[in-house]
Amino acid sequence: MTFSEYIGGVNYFYTDYKCNGCGICEKICLSGKIKMDGEKPVWIKDIFCYMCYVCINFCPQNLVQINDIPFVKSYTEENERYSCPYATSKDIEKQKFKGEF
Repeated sequence: MTFSEYIGGVNYFYTDYKCNGCGICEKICLSGKIKMDGEKPVWIKDIFCYMCYVCINFCPQNLVQINDIPFVKSYTEENERYSCPYATSKDIEKQKFKGEF
């Protein structure tokens, strides 16, 4: 198992108590790892994560965070997010359901 495969199967992602349960992260998750449990997202352990960070970058409140990965410090709580200026969360969601990913 490669390191990227290892971290793809581990749940490093989380949201804090401020999450309003909008569900955008579940809708745009390319691997289908995120499922809403009531009004909070849950990263399903048995589903491989592509580590694309779409959930982090498209959270409208910047509340999806990533814990530190072994030997790598995470700065998601301090840093700004990057969203592609040419794609919206709606664009990603539409393509996902068309099977284009």
